Amino acid sequence: MTGPKEYDFDPYNLPSDLLHAIGLLIASSGQTEDIFESAVAGCLGLDVECGLAATTHISMLLRVSVLKSAAEIRIDDLDALDELDEIIEVIEDAFSKRNAVAHNLLCRDPISGSVFSVKEVARTSVQAEVHPISVDEIRRDAGFIYDAGMELFGFLKAHLLNPSFPETRPRGHKSKAARKARHKNRP
Repeated sequence: MTGPKEYDFDPYNLPSDLLHAIGLLIASSGQTEDIFESAVAGCLGLDVECGLAATTHISMLLRVSVLKSAAEIRIDDLDALDELDEIIEVIEDAFSKRNAVAHNLLCRDPISGSVFSVKEVARTSVQAEVHPISVDEIRRDAGFIYDAGMELFGFLKAHLLNPSFPETRPRGHKSKAARKARHKNRP
């Protein structure tokens, strides 16, 4: 009787072309996420800097909610709102593709060299699913994620919803450390 199949979970043993594809997927995701944050800022009427203050640390789920709410207030063209809803659905799909790579374990069959994604779930029951994954699949997903972001970027441009770039706002004197030093220097 043979034991369970043993996989190599050491990321240093993953093929370099797979690691390159993963890097492309993650970089594409970062760009698309930045465009999504710009969409939120633009629909809220914020400049880039204030938009970053509002969106950087909120979850993607909350960003989607804020964008849909702000767009409904800001955009009067019903066809444009429908188009934005479709773009958001594609971006949500894009980020689930990103999550499947970024949040799942990757392992390699040391005999065949095949690579697998391991998805672990513990909602009411602990389960793990093992699926083969390929470099071509990850590259296609990277392209899908990139294209989704570019579609949103084009929408923002076409509807004049890109956030503006502010004039320089010196803020060094407003930092917590600067204010603390100011208080120390008071008589």
